[in-house]
Amino acid sequence: MNILITGGLGYVGGRIANYLKEKEPRTHILFTTRNNNRKLPQWTERFTILEMDILDEPSIANCLKGKDIDIIIHLAALNEIDSMKDPKLALEVNTKGTYKLLDLAYHKGIKNFIYFSTFHVYGDILESVITEETPTRPFHPYAITHRAAEDFITYFKHYYGMKTLIFRLSNGYGYPMHKEVNRWTLVFNDLCKQAVTEGKILLKSSGKQYRDFISLQDVARAVHHFIFVVPDRWGDGLYNLGGNCSISVLEVAQKISDIYRSKYKKEINIKTKQDDN
Repeated sequence: MNILITGGLGYVGGRIANYLKEKEPRTHILFTTRNNNRKLPQWTERFTILEMDILDEPSIANCLKGKDIDIIIHLAALNEIDSMKDPKLALEVNTKGTYKLLDLAYHKGIKNFIYFSTFHVYGDILESVITEETPTRPFHPYAITHRAAEDFITYFKHYYGMKTLIFRLSNGYGYPMHKEVNRWTLVFNDLCKQAVTEGKILLKSSGKQYRDFISLQDVARAVHHFIFVVPDRWGDGLYNLGGNCSISVLEVAQKISDIYRSKYKKEINIKTKQDDN
């Protein structure tokens, strides 16, 4: 099987690729990158690296040509911070880029397409339980552009018979495959970094906000499950991908503190924004 992962060098993509290769060593995994001339980390030696610009149709077409790709896992996108800084670019990359990739994949005979959307498409909701039937209310450029991309994926599924899978990912956490992948702004990772580098944790809020978290290992397991365990049972192709329950940011900090104490035999202080008032 040949699997193409766009954004395979990124935070989520790297962990998925590494997990799939460990579980299915005969699988040929290809990555895309915008700059094939940069020095690549050693862990990528087991993979084929292709140069592709998601904004450029000829570049995408050349990337797909003659590769006999069975499945595309599409992760190349602007993150939430960059999407807010440049909403127009977010539209070009997250929405239009996805459409271009879908269209060219279809015309190249690639029938299987997995897309990573975001839990943020639900907006600020107060319901205790969120399901795939919960109405979407995106208001952030990151969520808006991903939600629009979802609609194009559904279009290709219903009108062209593509086999598609959309994951609405909640708050992923875990180490990246490469140290240059900078996702320390994510709350879980930020708190871990503070504990190790500063010996204390400072929350930027009261810590009472509840969030759903899922480890990148579990994200990778989910992808493997749908591709290799239930390849013919994707249902309607839309799944929320998150943890079993929500916990407060303060609880996360306390759990990190407990692990730090167990590992280093030291106490760390947790301070919230309210403590400054």
